[in-house]
Amino acid sequence: MINGLLVMLGGGLGAVVRGWLSDYIKKKWSSSFPIATLIVNVCGSFLIGLVFSMTLHYQWFGMFIVTEFLGGLTTFSTMSYELVQMLTSKISLLRFISYTLLQFIVGFIACYIGYTIN
Repeated sequence: MINGLLVMLGGGLGAVVRGWLSDYIKKKWSSSFPIATLIVNVCGSFLIGLVFSMTLHYQWFGMFIVTEFLGGLTTFSTMSYELVQMLTSKISLLRFISYTLLQFIVGFIACYIGYTIN
């Protein structure tokens, strides 16, 4: 019961923060490129690596922050939806490939940097 509540609390808080950050980024940088999702996912990936490496001795805390909060903050589903939109609209294939590579490669590098700086 407690685990379920922690999952709900952490995931919900992460999703709310993601919404706030996405709205803020969209207001600051208006672009047809989905920059808000990219920034949120890269920052979240960095924080996942950082928090995970810092909390190896406190697994319950790391799992709450990484899996629930940061899992709610980052968003694979929104990224996937944006990629489908790119493929089904008149957006170029190069833009689709660029966004895909940015999400996965930059996200991985950010996570790795976060993990190794501790």
